[in-house]
Amino acid sequence: MPLRLLKLGRLQRKVLLVISVIVIVPMLVAGWLAAEWVSISFERRLEQWIIEAARANQNWLQAYQNDAVMLGRVLADDAGFVANVERSPADAIPLPVQRISQELSINLIQLYTPDKKLVYSSIPVKVSALWERGQTEAVLKVVTRQQTMLAAVGITPIPRRGTPRYYLVLGSLLGQDFTDELAQLTGLKARLYYREGKNYYDLFSSPGKIIALEHLPPAALTLLEKSKKPFYSLEAENGQFRGLYTPIVDPTGRVEAIMFSGLDRRGVQEVLTNRVTLFLSISLLGVVIGGLAGLLLSRLVVRPLQYLRNGVMQLAGQNFNANVPITSDDELGDLAKAFNAMAARLREARDEQALRFQKDKLSAMGELSAALAHEIRNPIGIINTSAALLDKPDYAPEKKAELTRMIREESLRVANLVQDFLQLSRHRQPNFAIIDPSQPLERALELALAGATAVTVHKAFQHHDAKIQADAGLLQQAWGNIFTNALQAMSGKERKFWISSGMEDGVVYLSVEDNGPGVPAEIMPRLFEPFFTTKEQGTGLGLTIAYTLAEANGGRLEALPPEGNGARFVMRFPMHENL
Repeated sequence: MPLRLLKLGRLQRKVLLVISVIVIVPMLVAGWLAAEWVSISFERRLEQWIIEAARANQNWLQAYQNDAVMLGRVLADDAGFVANVERSPADAIPLPVQRISQELSINLIQLYTPDKKLVYSSIPVKVSALWERGQTEAVLKVVTRQQTMLAAVGITPIPRRGTPRYYLVLGSLLGQDFTDELAQLTGLKARLYYREGKNYYDLFSSPGKIIALEHLPPAALTLLEKSKKPFYSLEAENGQFRGLYTPIVDPTGRVEAIMFSGLDRRGVQEVLTNRVTLFLSISLLGVVIGGLAGLLLSRLVVRPLQYLRNGVMQLAGQNFNANVPITSDDELGDLAKAFNAMAARLREARDEQALRFQKDKLSAMGELSAALAHEIRNPIGIINTSAALLDKPDYAPEKKAELTRMIREESLRVANLVQDFLQLSRHRQPNFAIIDPSQPLERALELALAGATAVTVHKAFQHHDAKIQADAGLLQQAWGNIFTNALQAMSGKERKFWISSGMEDGVVYLSVEDNGPGVPAEIMPRLFEPFFTTKEQGTGLGLTIAYTLAEANGGRLEALPPEGNGARFVMRFPMHENL
């Protein structure tokens, strides 16, 4: 069933091709433009979203520092805490403060003297660069357990008013926990690259493995370190992400780390930003839509035309029972209705013609029978009369001899008439061969002139080497009847024949003209009718037989106006082409 549905006719294939081209070519152009617009627009939106998400990551880093500053101010405003710091800095951080710090993810608590000497630290770390005077927030590079890290800190002077006697530094170490929080916050991949000399390393993304930041171009690194501006890349992290690199600056203005926020280059967004993939997808969709539209149109429009075409072919093959299904109520439906009405009228005309033909056939058989009976009745009457006279015993011997002669002549006349009639009704089938068209004519002329005197023949054959496909014996018989009629018509005077041939438009013709009395114009249309004759002893079948034999050999016999005063007959045959 599916294969039958997919089988299309020639017109359906043409319509499908045209519709497909009409739909697909503009679809390809529109697809490319749409792919350009969608990919650029979506890429911009992705870039804007990543930048906004990276800004949220920075805000999260800022939140660490804000929490540290807030807690530092609360402690600095507590007189008891300040008194404890004054009395014993090493014991100034009570246990409740440590618990609050843990709740706020603050894991670094330090006390410094005004000259920035460390007097207390919650964890053993070494700060390589301290804050500037008046600075309340900073990102400091610290070393702990032989590992370099960063710390987002808040700096609070104690007391807050007047001359500071201590500096309380609260903060959080930035490591894998920090990047995991950022990934949960924004849904982006977050990495933190620490600086070691001139290089940057990620120590947390892959535990036990140090990943160097090597894929940034020099211009991007310059932008990050000198201009302190973020850098956006479509092929970040060796082409795995599209993302933003943000510099993290210490109090001295030196870039101590680079924070990366990126989106994986996979999934739907990768399709929507890849011009080629998007173009191929839209093109494939266009091809499918064009093919379906063409197939649907070919079914809706061409299928009724195919029904109509089949009906016309059946009608051309004489199948007058052909009928076209009416599948719609539009112009095609009206055309199918008109065809069915025409086929019905043709059926009626065929039946009427068959009935008329049967009547004409019966009428022709009646006329032929009447003509044959008329032609036979006279000789039979003479024979009967002569036979009755021969039965008389006192009839003179010389009279009996005359009656006997008459009986023989009339019997021969009836036998010839019956023979001609049989030859007309059932002549033998032609035995076709490639022959020279003048050969049977000359043979028939030779036999017709045997024993004849005072006959002059003028020949002008101009058919050259042209051949025809015919039965030479049957054509010789046809020409023999024509020559016999001509010789009988020219009796009693000097008899002449003008015989010629030629070619025109792929047809070979042969012409025979005599100098007899000719054929009156009023009887020319009836010349080839059976039993029609102007001679007293003629049967009226000679020319009819010649006409039938010419047609049986694929030719045509015509009676044409002569160039002189006699009769002129022309046979025409298609020229045989040598392949």
